[in-house]
Amino acid sequence: MSNPLAPYHTKSESFCHKAIKRLMYGYISENNKKSIIEKSLEKYIATRRADVYFRFTSGYEIVVEVQNSKISVKEIINRTEFYNKAGIFIMWILYGNGPCVASPKFPEDNKNIKISIMENFLHRMYGGRVYYVNINFYEDKTTISIPFALHFSPSSKKKNHKLFQTRYENYYIKNVNFTKIPSWNILCVNFNGYKLARFYDKNIKRVLKSLILDYYYTNLKSVRSNKKLINLIINQFIQKYGKFLILKAILELSKEKKIEFSQIIISKIKKKLYK
Repeated sequence: MSNPLAPYHTKSESFCHKAIKRLMYGYISENNKKSIIEKSLEKYIATRRADVYFRFTSGYEIVVEVQNSKISVKEIINRTEFYNKAGIFIMWILYGNGPCVASPKFPEDNKNIKISIMENFLHRMYGGRVYYVNINFYEDKTTISIPFALHFSPSSKKKNHKLFQTRYENYYIKNVNFTKIPSWNILCVNFNGYKLARFYDKNIKRVLKSLILDYYYTNLKSVRSNKKLINLIINQFIQKYGKFLILKAILELSKEKKIEFSQIIISKIKKKLYK
């Protein structure tokens, strides 16, 4: 049986960049073919060369920017605003095994993972998701994953609730939740002041809130103790989602009056989350 080689030292950066560009070009083309009227690899937009470009029957134009090497938040903003000023929506895709990430990212749930400042910014910019693609090298073949989305939430360890700084890098430590992308159709949104292109994946907190509601109405409606109710919800979902995300979801469900909790319990949750 062949052994995996090092994730991004076995091939050049340009090989990985081109492979992910072609993947995005092919998959988006195939899954949006009825609505695409123009498509191109490496299209020039004024002075900048976009990795992948599409124009849709809706009139929307999007570019896909594949990032493999390290990049600053300032450059992310500059490049996004450049395309936005031209009326073009942008989708950022990161190489999950590449040097652009603080630690390798995989389509799975993980605890206490390094997140770069750039990854953290994209997570906020896209409303709770970052898109990745991985390339895996073996002795006899190379495989490339379909894109996957990750959601970050604070670590359950209080000592990790800060920005870590070393001589060579700055990073956060957070929990990571994997979300499968159910549709390759493209959604263009105006969010956080940016024109962004993304897939039709749901925000993970919205998914969790729906699961909590289903669990509550199926199993917990007769539970009278708020403390017991919250503990049962946490125990049901903590393995995948982590305590922080569950408590945030409970707060929102309470605010939306979908599940009623006492103000004392809500105040205690807020202290745990924000102290």
